[in-house]
Amino acid sequence: MSTCHCFSGVPADADFKPSGSFSTIAGLQVYKSTPRNLESHSKGSVLYFPDGFGLARHNQRLADMYAEHGYETTIVDYFEGDALPDFFMKYLPGTDLDSYDNLTPEEKDVIRKIHMPTWLARHPPSHIASLLGSFLPEYFKTATTDVYIVGHCFGGKHALNLARNEADVTSVIVFHPSFLDATDTGGLKKPVFMGLAETDIFTPELGSAMLSQLPKSGTKYKLLVYGGMKHGFASRSDLGNELEKDMFAEAFNDGLRWMESTASNRNSH
Repeated sequence: MSTCHCFSGVPADADFKPSGSFSTIAGLQVYKSTPRNLESHSKGSVLYFPDGFGLARHNQRLADMYAEHGYETTIVDYFEGDALPDFFMKYLPGTDLDSYDNLTPEEKDVIRKIHMPTWLARHPPSHIASLLGSFLPEYFKTATTDVYIVGHCFGGKHALNLARNEADVTSVIVFHPSFLDATDTGGLKKPVFMGLAETDIFTPELGSAMLSQLPKSGTKYKLLVYGGMKHGFASRSDLGNELEKDMFAEAFNDGLRWMESTASNRNSH
């Protein structure tokens, strides 16, 4: 199974200015973005489980977007400072690194030292689940009544785990999840929205599994496939491409509608 799809994309533009701040919860660094009028306009909290790039700027951009719509949003770095650098997505593994003129010599040196199997072995699902086991009780102490879990790519697996096991979660949103086991999509108890990319290597098997298992769960769910899109489109699309920009926005808005439709006080929105 190729991992190239999971680490490709386009970093956030240089002119993006993050509005959130960094802090630490249960020993893990987080990026938190807060609505400007939190007391009067808060719609709930979003806990964002990121892709392999952790607290990178494209993930900060999404957190800020959720905050602009009234959701206090926290990204957790369960890679413990060892997330992949966002410039890594400019490189296609297996190609001639020296031929890339959009990477600096220093960035090329960093990429040469990245061995994906070794990196993945440092961050197995069991270790991340253990970190989240300590993190979540501390996080929920300050979260609002409605807590929505958003998981992209690498984070999708852990978001779905909370859809099975976490009573304090309102609903879950997952985009182009990767490295799932058969058990990850079974026994879901919380409302689940899943957005898949048409050309994603994981989509055929995952779509089939979800359609087989979700109806049996009895929970509310929605499964969408975004035509023409590739893995990572909902977080690290090329926003200079009109189609990718439109689908990026559509996916984000679909997630917002899902949160509004599953909110505990949805009649007041």
